[in-house]
Amino acid sequence: MKTKQLHPALMPVTPVCLGTAQFGDSLDETAARGILDAYTGSGGNFLDTANCYGRWLEHGENVSEQILGRWLRSRGGRQELVISTKGGHPPFNAMTKSRLHETELRHDLESSLTALGTDYVDFYWLHRDDTSIPAGELVERLEEFRREGKLLAYGVSNWSAARVREAADYAAAHGCGGFCGVQNQWSLARVVPERIADQTLVCMDGALYDLLCERRASLCTLAFSAMGKGYFTKAASGTLREGALPEYRCALNDRRLEALRQLAGARQTPIAALVLAWMSAKPFAAVPIAAVSRAAQLGDLIAAFDLSLTDGEIALLDAGEAY
Repeated sequence: MKTKQLHPALMPVTPVCLGTAQFGDSLDETAARGILDAYTGSGGNFLDTANCYGRWLEHGENVSEQILGRWLRSRGGRQELVISTKGGHPPFNAMTKSRLHETELRHDLESSLTALGTDYVDFYWLHRDDTSIPAGELVERLEEFRREGKLLAYGVSNWSAARVREAADYAAAHGCGGFCGVQNQWSLARVVPERIADQTLVCMDGALYDLLCERRASLCTLAFSAMGKGYFTKAASGTLREGALPEYRCALNDRRLEALRQLAGARQTPIAALVLAWMSAKPFAAVPIAAVSRAAQLGDLIAAFDLSLTDGEIALLDAGEAY
């Protein structure tokens, strides 16, 4: 199986990360455990969660992390897995309010460690940005957590390329590791940013793509919504409702859909697997985060573990645009 090396402190990870945002929400604990068992049983070792997942529910707890923690305790083998979680998310009723100060971040990290039943997180992410706080201050905050042994590597989610560069320059000037990854919205299905309902989400763009290429030795990326909410699979199967997913309706995606149909037919490969494999073939370390609503859907995700695309196939799917 192909693997990705995201950071020297982490073990190599499988090419697709399992997302757990719906654990405890649309997926009950029994279903979630079945998905975790099937994913890891097929060789998957990379799990992504967040301290805010489930806090939108009535009881307001970090239920995704709690379910994952109970599964970990019953299963064992913590050292065989790379666990990614996030903190510093704004309150859901005040999405522009910052929660990136030391007290708030420490609360979220300790809460995550308790729920997960572990002493450390492999990869920790700041879930949003606050441009009023110097990037270097946030680097130092996470460096402190790393020195305490509470995390091995850290990065940022929903940050602009300019802010990531600011943080990288600070880290280089001050001799610390700094952010080693970016977790933004990205898929073969291009997003039209102004149509996204939650405008605090940040998408991959040309500036960030160029920065990742430039700093490929020190920066990796995880991509959330890597399946584009199923846009291509629904469009190809004729199940995409009229007017649904407006943020993905653009000429580039029309071209990419035709390329996917052509390649899926030629290779007898599921469209979902091609979408995930496309990202893994980028010139920097990139891992898509993919979620499923039932264990039976894991087949397409797992099919991407060993799927390699040629340069010509990648160019066909790019349809004229690198990202």
